[in-house]
Amino acid sequence: MANIKTFKRITAGRTHIRVEVTPKSAEGKALLRQFEAGVKEFEKKWKATAAARKERLARATKKKAGKKKAAKKK
Repeated sequence: MANIKTFKRITAGRTHIRVEVTPKSAEGKALLRQFEAGVKEFEKKWKATAAARKERLARATKKKAGKKKAAKKK
């Protein structure tokens, strides 16, 4: 089996997880591949969420600027 060590640290609202694995068998290697695939999937979703948030903020800023411009004309 594999030797698995996990370290979790939470600072400033961010969670850092470090996993150390020493694969010693086919089962351990399979578990490691499965974990890495899960992390990559999570990372993709996280980046998509951040991009959507950034886009939403940009739209809100544009909208706000338009309202200020309209208020100045009146």
